Amino acid sequence: MPTLFDKVYGCIAGSNCGAAFAYPTEGMSYEAIVSKYGEVKNFETVVKKERLKKKSWGPDWHTKSMEHIAGMTEDGIERQRLVSTAIIEKDGRVTIEDVARIWVRDITPDKFGYLLGNQDQIIYYLFKAGFPPPDVGRYVPWPGLIGTSKMVHPIGIINACNPRQAALDAFDVTRLRDTRFRPKNFSIEVAGAIAAATAEAMKPKATVNSIIDTALGILSEEPRQELKENLDMASEHPDVSELRVAFYQKYVGHNGSNAVEAVSEALALFLVTDGNVEMSIRGAANFGRDTECIACTVGGIAGALRGIEAVPQKWVDTVEAALRQDKYTVSNRSLKETAEGLYQALKNNLAQIQEQLDMCEAQMQD
Repeated sequence: MPTLFDKVYGCIAGSNCGAAFAYPTEGMSYEAIVSKYGEVKNFETVVKKERLKKKSWGPDWHTKSMEHIAGMTEDGIERQRLVSTAIIEKDGRVTIEDVARIWVRDITPDKFGYLLGNQDQIIYYLFKAGFPPPDVGRYVPWPGLIGTSKMVHPIGIINACNPRQAALDAFDVTRLRDTRFRPKNFSIEVAGAIAAATAEAMKPKATVNSIIDTALGILSEEPRQELKENLDMASEHPDVSELRVAFYQKYVGHNGSNAVEAVSEALALFLVTDGNVEMSIRGAANFGRDTECIACTVGGIAGALRGIEAVPQKWVDTVEAALRQDKYTVSNRSLKETAEGLYQALKNNLAQIQEQLDMCEAQMQD
C-alpha cells in the first residue's frame, strides 16, 4: 500500500506527466491523431507557431513561437504550480486571496503567450487593477471550460481524506477564473468534483468506484446526470479505441474543452483502466478532443490512488528534465520538491485539526 507521501507525490507526478504526454494531441480528433501518429507512445517535441489577435480593449492576445520540448507542460500545470506555491508558503489550506497574491507576484507579464495564455493574462491585469479576487472570474472569457479545474489537485492534497472540504476550497479558489450559477456553466462544480476525487483517493481504502461516487456527489443534478450517462457508456465500451469513438459521436460539434465532457472522459478512462496511471494517460493522449486536460485530470487522480510507484520513472525523469530548463514557467521547483512542500503543509493542517479535536474532546462529558 502506498504511503500518504507516495500518494501526494503520485498525484503531482501523474498530473504533470499526463499534461506533458498528451500536449501534442490537444484539440485533435482521434482520426487526426491516428493519421499523424498512429498511436502516441512517447513524449513529443512540438514547435508552437506565433499567433496575434489584436484587441480593441486591453492587451492583444499573443501566442508566441516556442519549441515546446518533450516533457514540458503548459497552462494548466502553470496554474497548478501557483496554487501549490500558495499552499506551501501558507503551510496549509488556501483561499482565493492567497492564490491571487501568488498569481500577481510570480507571473512575469512578458511570458504570457508561451505557457500561460490570454485568459490568465486578463486575470493578472484585473488583479493588478485592484479588482477583488472573488469578482474577477465573472469577467474572464471562455466560461464553462475544463482549464479551470487543472489547478485543483493540490487542493485535494491539502484536504486529503476530506472530500467535502476539498470541494468547498476548490469552489472558492476557482472563482478567480470562472463563476457559478450561470446556465450550462459547470466549470467550478467540476473543479470541486476533481478536488474531492483527489482527496478521496488519498484514503487508505479508496477504490475506483468510491472516487467516482465522490465526484458524482459534488455535482448538481444536470452535470451529475451527464457524467452518469457517460460512465454507463464507458461500461458498454471498455476498449479505449471504441470508447473514444462513442464520445466523439456524442460531442462532435461541441466545444471539446467543456468541463463536464472533459471530466467525463477522464473518469471514464479512470474506470475502464481500473485507475492505472500509465494506461489512463496513454488512453487520454490518443482519445481526441482536449487530450491534455483529460490526461492531466486522470493522471492526477490515478496517481493519488496508486502512488508514485505507479507513475513510470522514465516519464518522471523526462518531465523533470524539461522542468529544469523551462525558462517560461512560474516555478522550476521539481515535482518531488513540490510534493514534499505539499506534504509538509498537509501535516501542519492535520496537526491543527488534531489540536481542535483535542480541545473539544477535553470538554465533552459523554
